Amino acid sequence: MELGKIEKLLERYDEGETSLAEEKILREYFLREEVPEHLKSYQMMFMFSTRQADEKLEEEPNISKSRKDWYSWTAIAAILVVALGIFFFNQPERMNHNDLGTISDEQQAYEKTKETLNMISQIMNEGKSDLVYLKEFNNTKDKIIQID
Repeated sequence: MELGKIEKLLERYDEGETSLAEEKILREYFLREEVPEHLKSYQMMFMFSTRQADEKLEEEPNISKSRKDWYSWTAIAAILVVALGIFFFNQPERMNHNDLGTISDEQQAYEKTKETLNMISQIMNEGKSDLVYLKEFNNTKDKIIQID
């Protein structure tokens, strides 16, 4: 086969634009003994891929029973840890109504309420500032999806 045609096919192969038939032509060309010196690396690559395609796995990999049991017991232990954590740490604390503070002065209660709502507002605004990064992530994701 003409060397120029093979080199053009190799360029297309490197770009990932060859068809299966063209790759078969290349494989057959490089399985011959006489290949120009500057194409020896391609010959080794095609010979390797041909050998790998011919190899078959003789037997199924042996996964020991103890390893399978280990995975099962690990999963059971993880479920138990999560269940116990939810049970013990998610119980609301018992509140005694006598322990609750009461403010009898209306102005003082109003100021305390304003202070609490201001604190909540600041915390919410801090969380909102982090959403800018999420918006940038979504913009980048949309650009990538449009490319595909």
